[in-house]
Amino acid sequence: MDDLIRDLQSLGFNKKEAAIYIAVLELGSAGAVEISKRSLIHRATVYTVLDSLAQKGLVSVFTQGGDRRYLAEAPERILTLLDMQLQELDVRRRLANNMLLRLKVFHNLAARKPKIRYIEKLDGMRAMQKEYEQMDDDIIQIVGYDTFLQLHDPGISHIHQKQLSVRKRKIRSILVTDRSVNFSDDLDIEYVTISPSLLDVHGEMSVCGDKLVLFSYSGGIIAIEIHSKAIADTARATLELAWREAKKWGTGGNVACDVDENRNIG
Repeated sequence: MDDLIRDLQSLGFNKKEAAIYIAVLELGSAGAVEISKRSLIHRATVYTVLDSLAQKGLVSVFTQGGDRRYLAEAPERILTLLDMQLQELDVRRRLANNMLLRLKVFHNLAARKPKIRYIEKLDGMRAMQKEYEQMDDDIIQIVGYDTFLQLHDPGISHIHQKQLSVRKRKIRSILVTDRSVNFSDDLDIEYVTISPSLLDVHGEMSVCGDKLVLFSYSGGIIAIEIHSKAIADTARATLELAWREAKKWGTGGNVACDVDENRNIG
């Protein structure tokens, strides 16, 4: 009996449906009380399960002598039920195939939508730095260095630079400052400095992989991170142009260029 119940469960019956269906088959025509005793399932539950089996066409319900009685349909009805389920599944599959193109339109729109994150204060900045330390993409940026130095924590900056150096990533920075600049010997960074008298920048724009980060360093640290390949590529192209022009200005004598064109600070 237990094996038969398990086999019926594999066909889609639950355990109580299987036990009650077998009980009705054995009893022929029977009332709920008899079925409850034979299946060892509480009578209140038997009524609910019998209604479910009746809806599936596996049990017939009729009245005899004022009592409600149940009669199991022939077991072949199970095959008919399975055929009906297969037909219904086929209809759903065709409907799903017809809907795929329409659904993909919404999916693609969502995929193209930029992911935007707002970050503020030093704790938020450090949390973001930790994420970028684990990435392998190169970085290109322009930084209002004088304003940044007023807010930065030297200890945190040292940790950040050390972690960046572990990933062996190339960093190119346009630094807006008249100060002397020094970086960790392990950091693969090439930079040019531009006098604030020529370029008034009090924030930062950095591109790494598919992410663009915009910082404001005026009155505290505020950052907006935009995760979008199209936007990051556009910003990267803009910074590449700025990088080439900044190096030309440096060699022209209008700004100080702290590295030779073919040498990275290491």
